[in-house]
Amino acid sequence: MRNHFWSLVVYEYRKLFRRKMVWFTLGAMTVICIFVACSRLFGNSYVDGKIYESHREALEKDITFARALSGRALDDTLLKEMQEGYARMPDIPLAGASEEFEAYARPYKAIWHYVFLLVGDPAYEFVTEEEMYLAREAQIEQTWISEHLNNREKEYLRTAEEKVEKPFIYTCCEGWSVLGNLMNTICVLQLLLIAICIPPIFSEEHSRRMDQLIHCTALGKKPLYLAKLFVGVTFSVVSTLFLGFVLMVPLFCIYGTDGAEAALQLLNYRCVWPLTIGEAVFILLGLLLIVALFHTVLAMLLSEYFCSSTIPLAILAGIVMLSMFVNVPYEYRLLSQLWNMIPVNLVAIWGIFSNRLYPFFGTFLTAWQAAPCIYLLLGAGGAVLCFWRYQGYQCGNR
Repeated sequence: MRNHFWSLVVYEYRKLFRRKMVWFTLGAMTVICIFVACSRLFGNSYVDGKIYESHREALEKDITFARALSGRALDDTLLKEMQEGYARMPDIPLAGASEEFEAYARPYKAIWHYVFLLVGDPAYEFVTEEEMYLAREAQIEQTWISEHLNNREKEYLRTAEEKVEKPFIYTCCEGWSVLGNLMNTICVLQLLLIAICIPPIFSEEHSRRMDQLIHCTALGKKPLYLAKLFVGVTFSVVSTLFLGFVLMVPLFCIYGTDGAEAALQLLNYRCVWPLTIGEAVFILLGLLLIVALFHTVLAMLLSEYFCSSTIPLAILAGIVMLSMFVNVPYEYRLLSQLWNMIPVNLVAIWGIFSNRLYPFFGTFLTAWQAAPCIYLLLGAGGAVLCFWRYQGYQCGNR
């Protein structure tokens, strides 16, 4: 049976890659990934109708200044330097294009932006280290209230927050930060790729009226089903890794690879988990691969149930559209939490590392701990249902 299985796998892969739509979709997704990675390089900044600098030049300057600050603590010393630099800017319109900004303020732009998120304008002009971290704690507490967390959840989160080292060590991590923020984009592209390429693996037998021939085989349907499942899963996983690689290469060429050791709080200041940005990106990548398994099984199940490749595409594309336009308010706690567990919402820095927890035998699981277990179980259950449907489909048909 093993020899038959691999022969069937080769045969199914040949059928898959003979479809022009598969190659067209892979090509389109590749172009989109490259464009998204390089998009910040395009265009110029204008002052009084004249080009002040290109976005590429601005990015190179900002990264150079950020690297010069790497390794320094976000404490009173660094805050005072930033405040003195911005105090030397002239009080005129378009002060951000002045010589004083370029010479004194721009070297601290990354610090200003982070402090501005925490305390706003004009508080950044005089805020101290203690006030800045207290402002962050106040925002986190307010977030917990708006998300309707109970006291036990808040205590659990406070325990996690105590493990985060302070003051934060500023690290230039632009490449890893952008990659982390774009994981959600890869998830959307992955879902669309699977929705287009995977359903025909099953629906083609029905549309071409070839399914009856399987009754004539000595080994029945099981080896063929396992071969189809193997091809669908491996194609989805490898294509997801390929899209991630295509996105990662230009990103790291543009922004550099430094900063994986930076605290996750530099990317998401409301996060309480003691993780680095590099660890967060690899957690997202691992979840993305698990989600690929689930999306593949879901596409196959829909394809086999409806005997069509069009309906699964419409359903899965509809999920993407709904996730972009529909938001469930936090006060509907259970419904909101379930909605945010949809892969397109979950595979993102703001989704997988959110504050909302999942009860588990007297303690809690974080989203990145609970989601892999949930989607692996759903994927396994979906594969069994798909097999039952595939095995019993022809009874009483045609």
